[in-house]
Amino acid sequence: MTRVALACLIGAGMVATAGGAAQAAPAMEGGSKPVKTIEKGYALSCTGRSGSVAVAVDLYQNSAFGSHTSLSVETPNGEYGGGYGPEEITLFSNGTIAADIPVRKLDDTAEPVGDAVISGTYAAAGRPKPVHEVIEDPAGHYVITKGTNTQLQTAAAVDVLGERVPLTCSTAFAFDLTVWRLTPGRD
Repeated sequence: MTRVALACLIGAGMVATAGGAAQAAPAMEGGSKPVKTIEKGYALSCTGRSGSVAVAVDLYQNSAFGSHTSLSVETPNGEYGGGYGPEEITLFSNGTIAADIPVRKLDDTAEPVGDAVISGTYAAAGRPKPVHEVIEDPAGHYVITKGTNTQLQTAAAVDVLGERVPLTCSTAFAFDLTVWRLTPGRD
C-alpha cells in the first residue's frame, strides 16, 4: 500500500477522533444490502532523522484487512523504500511494535539493500473516544463507521542502512470499529 493510501486511511481515523458532526445516513430504497465488518487494529505514522538519513514509516494493522507497511528513506547516496500489504502479520502486540520491511534502492536497479527493522512500544494515552462518521466514497457508496479510537503514546526506532533512527509519531491510535458499506439505489 502506498504512503498516500495509508495516509488516507489514517486520516479518516483522525477525522473520526476529532468528533466532527456526522451526516445522516441515506435511506435505502432498493439497492444492495449493507456489508458489515468489525475492524480492530492500530495505525502509526512516524518520521525520523539520524545524521543525513531521513525516514518515514507507516504501519497499519486491521483485523478485517490485514497489515500494511510503508517505508521511505532518503540519504545523500539516494532514495530507498519498501513495504507490503495486505499481509497476515502482527505488527502490534501486547504493547510491542515490531516490523521487518524489505528495502530496495529506488532507481532503475531496484537493488535489494537489506531489511528495515522497526521496533518499539505503545500504550494507551487516555480514554477511548467515540467515532461516528458517514462518508460518501465513491459517489453513491456510503461508509458508516461507529466505535472508538484510542490515542497511543509510542517510543519507536528503525534500524536501516546501518543507522538507528529514532521515530516521532504524529499519528498513533488504536481503533475498535463497526463499519457498514452500502450502495443505496432504486429498484
